[in-house]
Amino acid sequence: MTEVLDPADRDICAALLRNGRASWRLIAQATGLQERTVSRRATRLFEQGLVRVTAFAHPLVAGRGDAFLARIACRPDQLSNVARWLSHRPETLWVSTLMSESAVLAECFIRTEDRASLIERELPRLEVRDYSFSPLHRYRRTVRGWQPDILDEGQLAVLGEDETSALVAPEELLNELDQVDRGILDLLIRDGRMSIDAISSELGLAKATVRRRIQILQRADRVSIRAVLDPGLLGFPYEVYLDARVSVARLGALADLIAADPRSRWVAETSSDSSVRAMLAFRDRNEVPAAIAELATRFPEGELSVRAEPLLTMYKRSDVVLPPAYPAP
Repeated sequence: MTEVLDPADRDICAALLRNGRASWRLIAQATGLQERTVSRRATRLFEQGLVRVTAFAHPLVAGRGDAFLARIACRPDQLSNVARWLSHRPETLWVSTLMSESAVLAECFIRTEDRASLIERELPRLEVRDYSFSPLHRYRRTVRGWQPDILDEGQLAVLGEDETSALVAPEELLNELDQVDRGILDLLIRDGRMSIDAISSELGLAKATVRRRIQILQRADRVSIRAVLDPGLLGFPYEVYLDARVSVARLGALADLIAADPRSRWVAETSSDSSVRAMLAFRDRNEVPAAIAELATRFPEGELSVRAEPLLTMYKRSDVVLPPAYPAP
């Protein structure tokens, strides 16, 4: 079981989830910790491999294709093989196995021209029993926007970045990245806190140009730079996949309710079957029935259908392939 960090480390991690490039001084201002304490503790978390800061481009900007939730069923002895295969695919953003059945879940972005090849040619090479790719039509929370109930709204406002504009930005406002932006993004994917000096030296660009480009990418919400970590470190070890269904007329209301819960890490609507798909992180399994019961009180009896399935092992988070959860035999 993942050991929970102490309160100071949790505050720092919550700040880095909000804005991965925030200066130690800004994080100190938001959390009330000493700047040297923030620097020392954050550096230790990075060195221990518990926290990684990386950049994530808005999928529309990156031209990754349309969003789908993949569910792939397989034999138990093939579960880790399928999950590992998916986690190394460029189409996937996060990948997890399920505890409730022998299946893998993954958020995918697939270009139209690549769909047939992936599903009809490459997927059958694995020992797969069944699959589904449900189209995701509207996001209410993405993996980059989770804010656990650690810092309050005032503290988060100090740190600046959030995903609100990215959730509502029309596609035509999200221009493709140019060559300079892509070069900067590639380096920030490797290390979201890489210094301006290092990026400038690596790409042969003026420091002022690098600084300005990063600011523009972040302010326009075309690129997010944030921490990637196990929610268990923050006291939320029990991750659950939720499939909630209501009438089409109430779909938006249901999505709003789920997204407003600070335990929600990822929330999307699938209008083709009038469902809300979500990933939530709880302190323990006993919180799940209460959360579902609370949702049910907001709808007429019998209108809401909810299925909650605990996640087993995460193989990829926020575009980052995770190390094996256990050593190979």
